[in-house]
Amino acid sequence: MKRFLQLSLTIFLLLVLTETVGAQNDIVLKIDGTEMIGKVIAIGEINVNFTYQNETIEYKVPKIKISKITFSSGRVEFYNASSTLQDHHNKVAILPFAFLKNQDDGSSAMSKKIQQETYAVFNAHKGILNFQDPMTTNRLLGKAGIGANDEQNYSMGELCDILGVEFVVQGLVSIEETSVSSYSAANTNIKTNNKKPAKTFVGKLFDNSGTNVRTSSSSTTNQNYSTTITMNVYNDKGDNIFNEDHES
Repeated sequence: MKRFLQLSLTIFLLLVLTETVGAQNDIVLKIDGTEMIGKVIAIGEINVNFTYQNETIEYKVPKIKISKITFSSGRVEFYNASSTLQDHHNKVAILPFAFLKNQDDGSSAMSKKIQQETYAVFNAHKGILNFQDPMTTNRLLGKAGIGANDEQNYSMGELCDILGVEFVVQGLVSIEETSVSSYSAANTNIKTNNKKPAKTFVGKLFDNSGTNVRTSSSSTTNQNYSTTITMNVYNDKGDNIFNEDHES
């Protein structure tokens, strides 16, 4: 599973970076929540000169109406943004994974174990992202009264606000028993010595002369499982920006 998580992380990072770098556009977020996508031409003391994507008309946008500008390089400039908006930028929270075993709800301990493992893999390759510690995530969810069965009552954008992050990772791990494999092995040991054979009946009971043949055998039975992992990433607007399924 770790190998899959590492692959998913790479795709996820590329996806996030594509949103800010690959499009080669600047994004101006205004304080009323609207976005302007295009090119920042110049930044003056009062206004920002801007042209929309695929247009040539240049607009002057007052700085007092701008919350932040995300440049195509990935650099972000904040203007009239709240401290909350600045604090949550590029932060990622990993929700406890749903865990099913043979189509039944698994233990909460395993759910949090998978959450912690995901955090460890992602955090080791975090790049420009800042991953929230799972203990902090679970504590904030608990304070908000959100349990494992309550997440469906909230939008992903609302969960981002509650956790103070820009992205949330949601996942499901399902394990089902499939087939049973049995293996057996036998080992024969032949030993010969030159002792004279015993002549009495009782003596023959303890006779180890001549050729001795010893055979041992063992068998092993293994239960095989099918594991399916589903992972989704949402942004603070509630948009699903990444989805991946993997079966092994």
